Amino acid sequence: MTYRRLRIAPAAAVEEGRRGAVKGRFCRACGGVFSLFASSHRGKPVYGKDHVAAPCTHEGDDFVAGEPWWEPAIEVLPAPPADL
Repeated sequence: MTYRRLRIAPAAAVEEGRRGAVKGRFCRACGGVFSLFASSHRGKPVYGKDHVAAPCTHEGDDFVAGEPWWEPAIEVLPAPPADL
């Protein structure tokens, strides 16, 4: 059996042509990706570090549009084939 993992990155880090669908919310402070259904930065992220020595400074904060500490996490599409 093969497990597939999506390639997810913050929207600002991916060039326009390789941006896919929004898959979550990326915290710029801790680097965790949280579910689109999460209303606040709580608990374990969908993608992130397994062990964290100290909680994120934004732990408990709500994901409010326009806040500078988070941005959409998007799926990274494969690179277009190179012309031979």
